[in-house]
Amino acid sequence: MKGLLYLYQRTIINRIKKALKRPVTYIMGIFLLLYIVMIYNSFHMMIQEENFGSTENLVTILSMVIFWLIPANLISYARRRGLLFRPSEVHFVFSSPVSPKMVLMFAGVKSFAINIIIGIVIVAAGVMWFGAGIWQGLAYFLFFVVFESILEASAIIFCYGNERFSEKFFKGLVVAMYLFMGVIVAIAAYLMITREPSFGLLQEFFALPVIQMVPVVGWNVAVTRLIFLGADTVNIIGMGLFLVSTVLMFLTAWRMECTGAYYEDAMKFADEYQARREKQKKGVASIPWLEKHRKFKQASVEYKGSYAKAIYFRQMLEYKKNPTFIFGWNTLLCLGIGILIGAVGYFNDAVNEFGPAKIFIVPGVASYVIFIFSGYATKWSKELENPYTYLIPDTPLKKLWYATKIEHFRAIADGILITLPGAVTLGIGPALTVLTILLYVCLQANRLYYGMLADALVGNTLGNTGRNLVKILFQGLAIFIGIIAAVVAGILISVEAGFFAMIVVMGLLTFAGAAAASVSFTKMEVLE
Repeated sequence: MKGLLYLYQRTIINRIKKALKRPVTYIMGIFLLLYIVMIYNSFHMMIQEENFGSTENLVTILSMVIFWLIPANLISYARRRGLLFRPSEVHFVFSSPVSPKMVLMFAGVKSFAINIIIGIVIVAAGVMWFGAGIWQGLAYFLFFVVFESILEASAIIFCYGNERFSEKFFKGLVVAMYLFMGVIVAIAAYLMITREPSFGLLQEFFALPVIQMVPVVGWNVAVTRLIFLGADTVNIIGMGLFLVSTVLMFLTAWRMECTGAYYEDAMKFADEYQARREKQKKGVASIPWLEKHRKFKQASVEYKGSYAKAIYFRQMLEYKKNPTFIFGWNTLLCLGIGILIGAVGYFNDAVNEFGPAKIFIVPGVASYVIFIFSGYATKWSKELENPYTYLIPDTPLKKLWYATKIEHFRAIADGILITLPGAVTLGIGPALTVLTILLYVCLQANRLYYGMLADALVGNTLGNTGRNLVKILFQGLAIFIGIIAAVVAGILISVEAGFFAMIVVMGLLTFAGAAAASVSFTKMEVLE
């Protein structure tokens, strides 16, 4: 036990020392501080203007988090993907002379520490903005940090250390949790579509006795309502059931026999996580389930042209082996968001509600999607690892173009999927629809080439976080300049001219970034 405590102590101290030696730590600290201030001011303004500061709204927000977080955690633990052991911990902790349950708690401490931070944030927000009393905040902190952590620790031991139930049982548990979450989302979507969407609708939903009586999750909501809104028959019964279930889970975990059979699964997940981290450092995101079940087919391609064009045709050959061709999870995401925009706009009469501003809905959502989901899997980044790329007798700019050409086709398809459903239901004309698609393609190209530029300028000096910050800075400047051009053209000429001006300006800035980033294709040492 003392050895595990010493390991935690040294790990934290060494990480702090390492972080203080890296310039990106201070840059990230400044950005984080500014972000916190911005979020605080925005949230404070929203609560004051919308008259949102009430304990009922706080309870509703917490209920939404509970109904999402607890099933998600249980799914990850049942799949033995909820605890992360670093490679050094696999070697030192697994072989240490402590019980396997203690090893699980060693990894679980990270989650429990996060619970403490979240509890502090909830208490501070509840007291400052939602009119909760100090004693209510402290009572919820005690409940969240102590009882929730005991329940989570018991669930960890039950899912990882249980050697009595078969793998089929835990697969069934995962399926049941997914079905539960699907039912909740379906009910919420039905209510939002058939009734007027409002936060009060969510309050009514989580106040239903049947919701508060849902095992564990609903009982948790009942305790939350009891603390902040006062006692009633339903939440008193829910609190009693929650406490009884927590005690029973604790006793079950305490008496359960555990010999460490989960070590193999934990080591396998640790290896998979490290491999995924390496891909993320290269700017490639992947979904493990899809990677595991992906099947390739035979394909051929006719090479046309010479020099750097060989890069494009080689990528095309790889994509043709893929059953989904150039499309992936990002394509499905764009399709889903496009359908969602269209459905929400249709059922909520967005045409009359937003008026002329309806034309900015799709571009705004598309920009946010590009900003958040910026790491979907690509082929171009692999070209920088191939020595023959640098031996091709062609200009670096042409190499860059043919290495990224397919990504633009991808962006066109995604832009159509995310734009067309909303354009139809919102009544946006053909010209603005085409301009919106082109703007999406331009934003994707800007993200792509400015990411390459950040890699070339920063390299490994500031780490992955530093490169992302530099990329965001460049993107922000380009978008800001593009918006200024759009506003000027929109005021002087027309809305269509504003869209076109933003596309042209951002296109020129993106080309400048691509030309500067092409230095990456001159020699392999550039990115080191």
